[in-house]
Amino acid sequence: MDEQLIKDEKKTPSVTIKNIEFNEGTKISLDPDDIVVFVGANNVGKSRALKDIIADITESTTQNVIINKIEYNVENFECESMKNFFATHFTKDQNNHYNVQMSDVSSHCYSDENFKNIDETSKYFYRVLFTFLSTESRLDITKPIRLNYSIDRYNFNIMNILETNKEAITLLNRFLLLGFNKAVEIDNKLQNGDFIKKYKIGNEQEIKDIIELDKRSSAKKLKMLENLNEQGDGIRSAVAVLASLIVNEHSLYLIDEPETFLHPPQARLLGKNIVELSKNKQCFISTHNIDLIRGLLEKGSSRIKIVKIDRMDNTNKFHILDNESITKIANDKNLKYSNILNGLFYKQVVLCENESDCKFYSVILEHLDSNTYQNTLFCAVGGKDQFKLIIPLLKKLGINYLIVADIDLINDKTKLKQLINSIENDEYNKIASLHNDFLNEFQEKSDSLIKKQATIKQEIEEIFNTDEYMSTEAAEKIKAILKKINSLKLLKEGGKFILPAGECTIKFNQIQQFLKENSIYIVECGEIERFIPEIDMHGNSWVEAVFEKYKDLNDSKYNSVKDFIKEIFKIPN
Repeated sequence: MDEQLIKDEKKTPSVTIKNIEFNEGTKISLDPDDIVVFVGANNVGKSRALKDIIADITESTTQNVIINKIEYNVENFECESMKNFFATHFTKDQNNHYNVQMSDVSSHCYSDENFKNIDETSKYFYRVLFTFLSTESRLDITKPIRLNYSIDRYNFNIMNILETNKEAITLLNRFLLLGFNKAVEIDNKLQNGDFIKKYKIGNEQEIKDIIELDKRSSAKKLKMLENLNEQGDGIRSAVAVLASLIVNEHSLYLIDEPETFLHPPQARLLGKNIVELSKNKQCFISTHNIDLIRGLLEKGSSRIKIVKIDRMDNTNKFHILDNESITKIANDKNLKYSNILNGLFYKQVVLCENESDCKFYSVILEHLDSNTYQNTLFCAVGGKDQFKLIIPLLKKLGINYLIVADIDLINDKTKLKQLINSIENDEYNKIASLHNDFLNEFQEKSDSLIKKQATIKQEIEEIFNTDEYMSTEAAEKIKAILKKINSLKLLKEGGKFILPAGECTIKFNQIQQFLKENSIYIVECGEIERFIPEIDMHGNSWVEAVFEKYKDLNDSKYNSVKDFIKEIFKIPN
């Protein structure tokens, strides 16, 4: 790639952020190539965090709201390196000074005296070594530039490099073609006495032909293409983000809601592109878009740190998910392809074993309390074993959660221990003895419910007939018989109602109360299908059949599950 596009770490001055202390004391340490993503509900301070960073770098008089203190890393602040950087990127005025226009619309003057005895701790040079891409500035970048007037040097430099460096424009177009099936080229024209530089947009072949043509032929074809600044805001914003990352030598980027104006697949692709084009650069991104986050994670999970911001009245709280935890999500297929990260934007998350549970419970909740439903995310985790993996991640991010599981969650001492201890270390010890006694007592007093071997053999033999091959129906009947050879498995089928009276039931109620105190709710009737056992199906087929047969959610058939949902979400009768 052309030397203009390659950051020479030995010569190019750079500034990145080493540590941030937020206003309530939470601290985060950063690597020079981290991508930090600020998330949270609306108006909690995501964009404000970026503005606070800018205010600190530029030493603005604006009072910080989210961030209390920032420590920086700087490189190559030697006099010659800095002078070379300015000579390359800025133009001197008639007084032999560099007047640099900043993203905060202020101008800063640099003279030869400023390059003597440069103080690395002084932020006077920091302000020219970062890029801030707001929604407005991204659209401005793609506007035509009138060269007869005072020009925006930042935008002009981007255009100039794309125009003169074939590899740069080719790289930009490779990413644009993936997301928009469009490509761009730079056009220069004289119009009403003004010399104008602008972006043109076309399909892949049109732009490819123009790039390969000689100057006069390409100019003629360019004039026939549409102007980028007259296109949708989505592609204009994407061009600005990608072009800035490709051509700029800055090592620090602040991007406010880069997904704005984009469709979900484009936002996801933009996330991937940002990771790929920001190698050896540090990025801070505010977003409320899960598709952008998924794109970031798919391409560079080891570089991502997520900071979730919550606000209670005028107080902010910060929860940090570090690179290691993010990598766990990216490498676990059950987590990666679930919607668990959507919980970043909800008041609470309900973890269920599978999708059919989520569908059934969410429909009932919406019917009972639409406001709670709107602020609740139901997430299928892919089985009970996944609960213990997800809970620590949710706790790190400060996401409120509830767990809804079938009653057989309590059948296995090891699994229940792992789950409870994932909530709080050694928490299971509080009920270890109680749990053990319950299991022993239940099994001992449930022997009468277990069929003798001779009975099982007789029932299976009665299923066989003269047919040469066993039918699917016969095989299912045999499976059903064999399922009942363990008393604990009967618990899922019969639920709480088959518990022996007395101490066994008392111990179960104590365990259940303990689980509720830890936000774990078990289905007393055994499993979801037992709420309406008249439908002899399982999973999603059962859910669809239930809603098809009992279309009116006010039907008394739903009373038991409604009571269950009311208890979970504290909905008054």
